[in-house]
Amino acid sequence: MKLSDLNNEQLKAVKATKGPVLVFAGAGSGKTRVLTYKVWYLIKNKIYSPKEILALTFTNKAASEMKERINKSIKCDGVTVGTFHSVGARILRKYIKNLDKRYSSDFTIYDGSDQKLILKEIIEELDLNNYKELNPNLLRAKIDSFKNASMSVKDVQSEAHGFENEKIAEIYNLYLEKLIQNNAVDFNDLILLPIRLFKKNKSSLKSYRNLWKYILVDEFQDTNSPQFELISFLSSGHKNITVVGDDDQSIYGWRGANIDNILTNFKDTFPKAVEIKLEKNYRSTQRILDGAWSVVSNNTNRAEKKLVATKGQGEKISLIPTGNDKEEALAVADSIKKDIKINKSTFQDFAVLYRTNAQSRIMEQIFMREGLPYSIVGGTKFYDRKEIKNVVAYLILICNPNDNIALKRIINFPVRGIGEKTIKLLNDLANKKETSLFESLQFAEELKLRNKQCDAIANFYGSINKFHNLLEKLDCKELFRVILEEFNIEYYYKNNPVEQDRYNNLQELKSSIDHFAETSGGGLREFLQEIALYTDLDDWNNKQNSITLMTVHAAKGLEFPTVFITGLEQGLFPLMRIDDSIDQFEEERRLFYVALTRAMEKAYLLNAHYRRRFGSQNTSSFMQSDFLNEINKDSLKLKKYKSVYTKRVVNSANGKTVKVARTVTEFDDFAVGDMVQHNLFGVGIIIVLNGAGENQKVGIEFKDGLKKKLIVKYANLKRID
Repeated sequence: MKLSDLNNEQLKAVKATKGPVLVFAGAGSGKTRVLTYKVWYLIKNKIYSPKEILALTFTNKAASEMKERINKSIKCDGVTVGTFHSVGARILRKYIKNLDKRYSSDFTIYDGSDQKLILKEIIEELDLNNYKELNPNLLRAKIDSFKNASMSVKDVQSEAHGFENEKIAEIYNLYLEKLIQNNAVDFNDLILLPIRLFKKNKSSLKSYRNLWKYILVDEFQDTNSPQFELISFLSSGHKNITVVGDDDQSIYGWRGANIDNILTNFKDTFPKAVEIKLEKNYRSTQRILDGAWSVVSNNTNRAEKKLVATKGQGEKISLIPTGNDKEEALAVADSIKKDIKINKSTFQDFAVLYRTNAQSRIMEQIFMREGLPYSIVGGTKFYDRKEIKNVVAYLILICNPNDNIALKRIINFPVRGIGEKTIKLLNDLANKKETSLFESLQFAEELKLRNKQCDAIANFYGSINKFHNLLEKLDCKELFRVILEEFNIEYYYKNNPVEQDRYNNLQELKSSIDHFAETSGGGLREFLQEIALYTDLDDWNNKQNSITLMTVHAAKGLEFPTVFITGLEQGLFPLMRIDDSIDQFEEERRLFYVALTRAMEKAYLLNAHYRRRFGSQNTSSFMQSDFLNEINKDSLKLKKYKSVYTKRVVNSANGKTVKVARTVTEFDDFAVGDMVQHNLFGVGIIIVLNGAGENQKVGIEFKDGLKKKLIVKYANLKRID
């Protein structure tokens, strides 16, 4: 690393090593460079030792990349680089007993599915199954919003009016109690509980203030109120803190992010903060930047800045209106194929962005048919797959026997003859003896179960206990393999022909644990924490040669030579309802800004006049997005989706030369003269092509002169090259 690699503003941000610093870093302006160079500068000049530096990010991927960049230039062992949640977990592992003696350091971190299982239990206990508005999904969202706003049970109870709200308050209280009973925390607790700890136990706060003497925060615009409170606690003594962010990229208001943290709250908390703006862009062309700015500049709640490209003007942004969602997908596919053919691009150069995950279906369908390789960010995560959840539940229970969610998941996997009725009896026994569900297993004979059931429960209890006692003696590689053998898990999947994919995933998990043990040196507890904090982006491999499909939210922080932004229609992007506020609309604008600034060289904007939504067989008509009305027209070029009528001479299957007519579009799937394979009629040649999209019709002459008219969407035709 050399300071000469930095521009003047970047250098100013790096050299500001005393007191609070607020850096407004526009898209592609080198904010990650500033953060990594600053850590390097602090260590190189011996201003702070590595162990005195804390760098906070929002994703594991960003944390890993930052560590990797710093390590290339200087030894930085001891620097704490992690997400807010991983650092919160680190604090709680050490001090959670000071907060509540019912907790132990082996607590489990619950994900969304675990939260919903607890809420389902509570709903059943309170006999609220008939109240549709009190479902696990809604309740989880409510509880997350309470925690994002730092609301206690008392706060919620004081604002509860009416039956539904009173029950929600009651459920919230029971939910928190069950977390403690299970020795578990949820994601929000990883921030909230350290704050409670610091308020209650000043010595623990003092220890971390003395430990981390310089704090850096990435993506500061995405912090919520508890996260801001946490870093304020940690830095309030020395006030040596640098935060980097872009208010124009604040897109997580729906999950509690507070844009005012970067616009006003930081300067209110640290009035002597130095403010620096990074406006030189190293990613995109000027036309892309001007197009993005022309939309986001309509927001009233923002800090004024305008990015200047170092890459020149570049080509105009393409706008492609289409008739329906299938045509939209075809337009994307055709544009990619043309670019690859003409410019020798690779598939990994392209990203297709959409507002909702549901939009990927039609895109996948078309890409599969066209033979275009793609990968989706945001599908079922590896660690969310059933077989992986089951195996991981064994690991969790061995670390934390109080985790009832993990226990219930695996007590009858593989099958042991322990059904729901038996689990309920065990639960009642646990309540009677005032013990945990796991500890109640040793008293199972009191329930007068069948001998086979008693033996199964006793064996299960004994094995889990045995491995719990071996936690400190075996590394996680050894432990995992012994567990697979002890509980016949690997045998179960390996010898079941229909479970081969699950068996392969199990082998992948084995490899994952091996890699973790070899690279980190951590044990089972550390491995479980790592996967609990796993995100969709951690699954994404930008090295594989495939087109990336993802939501705009998932694309944040990434960049691609060519980006397609689809679904630019009112009600979809922006995704707005009648009762939505101006603040919500401004966030949608920022989301569009994020989408467009992912593009380095080329950007395509697409919409459809008709689109199927939410699984409906009927199409709905849409008006084009307001963003297309706001965008700078000088940065835009229109690519019309037009039909043309042509005649072509082709050779038919029986050797005759014929003239055929066709109506084609700019983005046709098939062409007259194409050789195709049909499952029933065999090989034939297309002699007539009519229409476009999913209602496209083809006339095909098969062998022996057989002629058939077929609708493309039902015919399942395969092109023969």
